[in-house]
Amino acid sequence: MTAITTDLQAQKVAIEKFLETKALEGFPSNLYDAVHHIMTLDGKRLRPMMVLTCAGAYGIPEDKAMSAAISIEVFHNFTLVHDDIMDKAKIRRGKITVHEKYGIDKAIVTGDAMLPHSVDLLIHGNEEKAGTLLNCFNQMAKEVMEGQQYDMEFEDRKDVKVDEYLNMIKLKTSVLFGSACEIGAVLGGASEADRKNLYDFGLYSGLAFQIMDDYLDTFGDENFGKRIGGDILLNKKSFLLVSAMQNANAEQKVRIETLFNEKDEEKKIASFQALYREMDIPKIALDTMEEFHDKSVNAVKATSLTDDAKERIIQLGEVMLKRTK
Repeated sequence: MTAITTDLQAQKVAIEKFLETKALEGFPSNLYDAVHHIMTLDGKRLRPMMVLTCAGAYGIPEDKAMSAAISIEVFHNFTLVHDDIMDKAKIRRGKITVHEKYGIDKAIVTGDAMLPHSVDLLIHGNEEKAGTLLNCFNQMAKEVMEGQQYDMEFEDRKDVKVDEYLNMIKLKTSVLFGSACEIGAVLGGASEADRKNLYDFGLYSGLAFQIMDDYLDTFGDENFGKRIGGDILLNKKSFLLVSAMQNANAEQKVRIETLFNEKDEEKKIASFQALYREMDIPKIALDTMEEFHDKSVNAVKATSLTDDAKERIIQLGEVMLKRTK
């Protein structure tokens, strides 16, 4: 086990402890059961780890950065509560979703309450940096909402281009990783240049993370943690599908359209996998993921941090991509 893996495991233990003991203090009591349900589901906790790791690179102790780190996790889970309602999802991380367990009305209000609570956590103990932290947070929050709307709009479109898809996942997913890293840098008193570079590290890491997630959904193995081919069965606009639709010839476009309506689930998955391989889509996805990963590494190398601190942050990005291989 590598040193970074050991450190991240210790971070996750500390994050889980804070979630159970302090993170939900002051949350509306009549919504506590619902928020506790979503916040204690097993998760990777990558976003708070990014805050802690980037703050730690500037010498900020874990306990001083923990509240801000958890604010990012609360915000992330707030979006999941509402996403699950929009998607009519019944299961989240192997457990029943909030709206299925507590009803749609309570789930909506719980998500609403999680947003201001995340802001309270962000500035708790960091009041002297509140203005800068809130500027980072609010810009991220607006972009995440914009990305979610694009994602919903794409459901009914058959002409989504790869560039549009990348912009959507940048907004919906990657800016939250970028903001987590920048917030850690702000806590550490980093320069404007370092803040920008660490934001870019998180942004590019998030893009690589999502493309790898799309790839593994179709070409992963039993260790992936969810059914292989789930995106295919939903006709979900993944990087693979959008790339295939954009690059397909006339005959391949007809096959894609036909497969959208295929009722035999195993046949549908196998047929899409075969078509993707025929079009070299797996290589395109992995090459694109590597390009973003390389950009994330270069962003860290451009900071003024020590070589050891740079290496720890770079290793965190690599752990993100190896999570399900």
